[in-house]
Amino acid sequence: MPYNRYDSVNRFDSKGRKKNEKIGVKVVLLIVIPFLIIGIVILGIILGLQTSGSGNTNPVAPISTEDEPGMVIPDSQLLIVVDDRHPLDKDYAPTLSPFGGVAVSSWIFSDLDHMIAAAADEGINISLTAGYVSYSDQGKLYEATFNKMKTEEKYSDVRAEAEAKKITPKAGSSESQTGLLIELSTSEKDFEGSKAEKWLDRNAVNYGFVLRYPEGKENSTGMAYNPRLYRYVGKEHALNMRRYGMTLNEYATHVAQH
Repeated sequence: MPYNRYDSVNRFDSKGRKKNEKIGVKVVLLIVIPFLIIGIVILGIILGLQTSGSGNTNPVAPISTEDEPGMVIPDSQLLIVVDDRHPLDKDYAPTLSPFGGVAVSSWIFSDLDHMIAAAADEGINISLTAGYVSYSDQGKLYEATFNKMKTEEKYSDVRAEAEAKKITPKAGSSESQTGLLIELSTSEKDFEGSKAEKWLDRNAVNYGFVLRYPEGKENSTGMAYNPRLYRYVGKEHALNMRRYGMTLNEYATHVAQH
C-alpha cells in the first residue's frame, strides 16, 4: 500500500481508489455548470427578441412603400412640416423620380400613379402640374409674387411680404422642396367644384394624400386655401388625419406628443 505511506491527505481502499474523493464537486463542474451556462444563453436570446419586438414607440406604424417593398419611411420625413419656423437647408434634396415630366419624391411615385389611374378608370381626369421645387427656384417664385403684390396691389413692403408668404413661401420654407407636395389639375374649366376635386376629396386619403391647405384652416397652416395642393403623408396617416379632422400641422404635433 505505497499510497498510505506517502500521501497523508487522501485515503485509499485495497484497490487503490480514493475513499474521500469529492464526487459532488465533479458533478457541479461537469454537469451543473454547463447546463447553467446554456440556460443563461437561452434566456438572453429570449429577452433580446422581446426587446426588439417592443422597440417602436411611434403611435402609428411607419409606412412601407409599394414600389420599393420593405422600405420604411420614418415619420420624421413623412410628417415633416416646412414653414418659416421649420425651414429646410438650401442643400436639402430628396431622391426624385420623374412623373409625366414633373419631378416628385421617389416615395410617392407608386401611390400617385395608382391614384391618377384609379380616377381615370372612373372617367375623372387628373394630371400633375407641379412637384419638387429647389431652394433657389423657390426663392425666385417668392420674389416674383412679392413684386407682384407691390406693383399690382400697391402693398407696402411689410404687407407685400406677409401676403406673398401665404401664397408662395420663401426659399427653404416650402414643402415643395421635399418633393412630397404636389399640385393637381383637371381638364375641366375650374378645379374648385370640379368632378376631380370631389373625387380627390373622397379618395385621395386611400392613396396617402391629403389636402395640404384646406379652407378655414389658414390659422393652422399659415397658408391661403388652395384646392390643388395635395401632400403625401402615407395611407395610415392620411386616414388618421381625416378621422381626427386635423391638418398636417395639427397632426404632426399630435403624433409628436403621443
